[in-house]
Amino acid sequence: MPARRRTTRRTPVRRRRRSMGQKITASKVNAATMNAVKAGLGGVIASALTNTGAKAISPGFAPYAGMVGSIATSLFFKQPEIAAGMAGYSAPKVLSSLPGVGGFLSGYSAPSQMYLQDAQSDVYASNYTLNGYEVPGL
Repeated sequence: MPARRRTTRRTPVRRRRRSMGQKITASKVNAATMNAVKAGLGGVIASALTNTGAKAISPGFAPYAGMVGSIATSLFFKQPEIAAGMAGYSAPKVLSSLPGVGGFLSGYSAPSQMYLQDAQSDVYASNYTLNGYEVPGL
């Protein structure tokens, strides 16, 4: 019968947690800069595509040209950073061309009639009390 070996207990492995306090290195700064430059380049390409190329083809297609270019850039050229920049430029134009969304994105909202019904009353006057005022349920 073989001799039985004694096993020693290993100390647990401590793993470092990565957080926002990671070391910033030159290679990380270069990679982040290249991502930003590629996204900016994508925005410029989408701008040119939307404002010149698509308007020559069809004015109704102009808002969608940047989005179509973004999808094509990601699929065929394998450049997701450039495609993200193109989509970032063209997404507000696509949304504003949809019916019912354009006014919402531009910041215009129609005034609500609920608050304008009794604008001349003295609701905020200092002599306003609940005395004599009919409160439903009380």
